[in-house]
Amino acid sequence: MYNKTSLASKSLSTLVTFIRFLSSVDSLMTNETSLASKSLSTLVTFIRFLSSVDSLMTTESSLVSKRLSTLVTFIRFFSSMDSLMSNEITLLSKSFSTLFTFTRFLSCVDSLMANETFFASKSLSTLVTFIRFLSSVDSLMSNKSSIFCKSLSTLVTFIRFFSSVDSLMSNKITFLSKSFSTLVTFTRLHCSVGFLM
Repeated sequence: MYNKTSLASKSLSTLVTFIRFLSSVDSLMTNETSLASKSLSTLVTFIRFLSSVDSLMTTESSLVSKRLSTLVTFIRFFSSMDSLMSNEITLLSKSFSTLFTFTRFLSCVDSLMANETFFASKSLSTLVTFIRFLSSVDSLMSNKSSIFCKSLSTLVTFIRFFSSVDSLMSNKITFLSKSFSTLVTFTRLHCSVGFLM
């Protein structure tokens, strides 16, 4: 009986210890439950926020996709530049401001070039007039000496070449720089021909 009493007392002390353990776990779990409910409410709020952002963003998806593809292109471009310039880059903020400056620059160029197309057509008509003027100079100068024949044939070749370029380019006016560089070339050519004559 003594053995059973000692066994019962050991079992009882184990039971009491287990009950005390569960009580302390219960008090700890009460604190954890309130923390879990706070975390859960934060999670629910975040899920609702993301859902509302999703509904707002679906209306702008086409515009965002255009901007996103442009941004991805610039990121890839600057990433490739980053590997080349890894020894030169000191601050991320400088690179990031450069990206935004470049993006704004391209936007401004786009709006400016829309206005320049009209000016380019005016420049092209001036260029056509100048080509016709040089053609008339050709007919006036056909009686000059044989020394100038080589220069004149070169001039005629240039006039015919640029006339054919003009007819090909008349439907494809896009940039002022092309018309302007051709005009500058003709001006220099005319000055050199005038100097030879």
